[in-house]
Amino acid sequence: MELNRLRSEPVQYVVRAAVYAAAVYVVASLLPVERITSQATAQFVTVLGMKAAWYQQNGHHYIEYLYISIDCTAMEIVALFIGMIMAAKAGLRRRVIFAVTGSAAVVMVNIGRIGAVYYLLEHDIPWVLAHDIFSGGLAIGSGMLFLLISERHLPQINQNLYALLDMVESAFLKKG
Repeated sequence: MELNRLRSEPVQYVVRAAVYAAAVYVVASLLPVERITSQATAQFVTVLGMKAAWYQQNGHHYIEYLYISIDCTAMEIVALFIGMIMAAKAGLRRRVIFAVTGSAAVVMVNIGRIGAVYYLLEHDIPWVLAHDIFSGGLAIGSGMLFLLISERHLPQINQNLYALLDMVESAFLKKG
């Protein structure tokens, strides 16, 4: 009986994390995150010495010719990280501090990412390199950095993820 309870803890963690993440994403989608991201990135790029105006047209937000959608705002990553953080069994203060600082870091890095994509496109780098490969690599690196930082500051996240991976591995080995 105790073994089943222990095995269900990682599953319960993932469910709690998904609920938190979904709630954060729904709230974020109701906020003007595209406008805020567009304006902040345009200001950032301008500070770096490049021309970049923000504007809104037909309810869409742009930096020059770049359309900034909700997907460009990193809210999915922020929601995922907050969900994983808030679902951990740790003190509320520790979770909130980690969630706030982590979210702020993701948002700032994302503004830099959009600025870098704009810079690369302005220098005739193809979209697939400037956006897809660069952004994908940054996302993978951010996820790895999150797991490394959480190992030190909120190890319950990694413990649950490792336990879940062990459960999946055991399930596949039994079938094979």
